[in-house]
Amino acid sequence: MDVQAAMKSPGAVFGDPKVLEESREFTSEQKRAILLQWQNQLERLQSADDESMLSAGAAPGANAECLRRVTNALLRLSGASTG
Repeated sequence: MDVQAAMKSPGAVFGDPKVLEESREFTSEQKRAILLQWQNQLERLQSADDESMLSAGAAPGANAECLRRVTNALLRLSGASTG
């Protein structure tokens, strides 16, 4: 799998942060970079949600829930690399 494609659209490529965490195709550094990009994208989407600019068909709170899972994955990855 291409790292650049994963960075561009991590949600579309992986669907869930757990899938990326369990992947053996990427190094811990690459996973962290992808998760940080995903986090950034979700934070921007959440800002749009907060301003009532949901995209058609988007479930309210879905971005916040995915952001929580991405943040938790980052924490687990950071813990695994330090200890």
